Amino acid sequence: MKLKKLEISERVVQRLTEYLSILKEARKRDDEINSIELAKIMNTTSAQVRKDLSTFGEFGVRGKGYDIDNLIEIITKILGIDKINHVIIVGHGKMGEMLSSNVEVLGEGFKIVGIFDKDENKIGKIAENNLVIQDVRNVEEFVKNMKNEFNIKIDTAILAVIKEQAQFAAEELVKNGICAILNMTTYKLELNKNIKVVDMDISAKLQELNFWRINSPNEKI
Repeated sequence: MKLKKLEISERVVQRLTEYLSILKEARKRDDEINSIELAKIMNTTSAQVRKDLSTFGEFGVRGKGYDIDNLIEIITKILGIDKINHVIIVGHGKMGEMLSSNVEVLGEGFKIVGIFDKDENKIGKIAENNLVIQDVRNVEEFVKNMKNEFNIKIDTAILAVIKEQAQFAAEELVKNGICAILNMTTYKLELNKNIKVVDMDISAKLQELNFWRINSPNEKI
């Protein structure tokens, strides 16, 4: 299913990933679930749930709800994780190393196939997932070889370099065919609108969390 970027908001996609997580837990207990039950867990409204899902089609049965296994399969396809998506990591510092050594945190549908760094002391060493850390200058050649020799398209990268190198590294990735970047740095990348960037700024998330903590009705002063 291919949708135009203007047809769907980022928040809908975020909720879609949350629905998937909820459904996987729910199927341990039930075969079906309705929008009211989903809304209660999501702390939203049943109308919002139905609106989100109807963006991609009509999957439920009026008065009955959704078949959980079927909805999981549908959302999995919508998110494109019903197949393996090949990803490279650029930057093998503490964050990059954490990701490469704990690949389960990526979840289903993703496989790290290349790790790159500029540090000569790291290049040539084997990461915990048995991939050899390569020179970041070899990204272009690596991407071309994966396409030509294995028919594997590499267009997604996890950017885990230091903040000062983020913009330059991202621009180089784009030049080499990368069009989707998970930005693990605190730097706000400035790239062409056609390049999709998702920021994973832990500091910002902690600030957001702290706001809700100090403004909670249960907060004791």
